[in-house]
Amino acid sequence: MRWTSVLLVGAATIALAACGTAPGSPAAVPAVPGTAAAVPKSANVADALEVVNAQFAAVNAGDWAKAWDAWTDAAKDEIAKDVYVKTNEACPALKKAVFELERVTPVDDTTVDVGWRRDGISEHGTSRLAGTGWRFDPGSTLVEYAGGADAAIAKRKEAGECN
Repeated sequence: MRWTSVLLVGAATIALAACGTAPGSPAAVPAVPGTAAAVPKSANVADALEVVNAQFAAVNAGDWAKAWDAWTDAAKDEIAKDVYVKTNEACPALKKAVFELERVTPVDDTTVDVGWRRDGISEHGTSRLAGTGWRFDPGSTLVEYAGGADAAIAKRKEAGECN
């Protein structure tokens, strides 16, 4: 073999070894000389949607505590578990609702905005990455609970929304 062929094969082998990745690890993104390596930014939408679908399943099953447990810490700080559970046990407006996803929009690595429709009403919430797991942020739907369980129940009854 000619020495140039040996040199080219050797250089290619070194280049492949330098750019290769271990099995199961993310592919390396080669850097342009003089710049930092590009890092793709995208949320894991499948995992983010898993927490949203689990939220819908818990609500449909009437497992209000489980639904609340999947919330972000910020949402939990806004509405106490006992308020959410008491309201929905006394007057389950959402139980057996059909949730239809309308849009899924990754915002950044840790946030996926989700819009859905239920009973003719469009709503939205957010999946947020907290540590190593995704959590559900119910968004504006929490407003209903701000006055406490008794006020929320009375309002639902007045509107004929209890199932």
